Amino acid sequence: MICEKCGKEHDGSYGSGRFCSQTCSRSFSSMQNREETNRKVSLKLTQLEIKFCKECGIRLDRRNSTGYCIHHCKKEFYADHPEVCEKFSKIQRELVARGIHKGWKTRNLKSYPEKFFEKVLDNNHIHYEREKKVGKYFLDFVIGTIDLEIDGKQHKYPERVKSDLERDKFLRSEGYFVYRIAWNEINSDNGKEMMKGKIDLLLDFLKCE
Repeated sequence: MICEKCGKEHDGSYGSGRFCSQTCSRSFSSMQNREETNRKVSLKLTQLEIKFCKECGIRLDRRNSTGYCIHHCKKEFYADHPEVCEKFSKIQRELVARGIHKGWKTRNLKSYPEKFFEKVLDNNHIHYEREKKVGKYFLDFVIGTIDLEIDGKQHKYPERVKSDLERDKFLRSEGYFVYRIAWNEINSDNGKEMMKGKIDLLLDFLKCE
């Protein structure tokens, strides 16, 4: 007889005769289970809807149910729609009163580029204020009257370019100068050199202020 797992000939004395040993029997069963599990996972993934931020168009994590990327667009949406915030706050207060919810805890979520520039400013002993709200906008880094913005690739989308122009115009009317740095990956020597050049330009600019 031929073992269905390893293909070797055997005398059929083990179990039903399909396999030559307990090892082949168990590994064959495990392999079938893995294949079935992988098939179900693949099917589920193909059925998932790919979601994009309603404001800037960046692709969202599949677990994101807000429709907005978490750092800026979501904040600006809620700033523009206080009635939505009030609605959620009312629901939360009711759940807390009924003992169903313990209440939300605040979290300070930072992107890698933001953490990177925090270190840049700290290492150069530059005082700044993080996530300062001016009007309906949240400013990345406020250095005196300078609004330092670290722009990811979502800022290249036409809709975001337009909203950024409106944002910058408003901040200028409030007395701020907007200094934008386009983030680039720093995984390569070329990327590191590009970012170093941008940092040097920023430091020279701050020295002149």
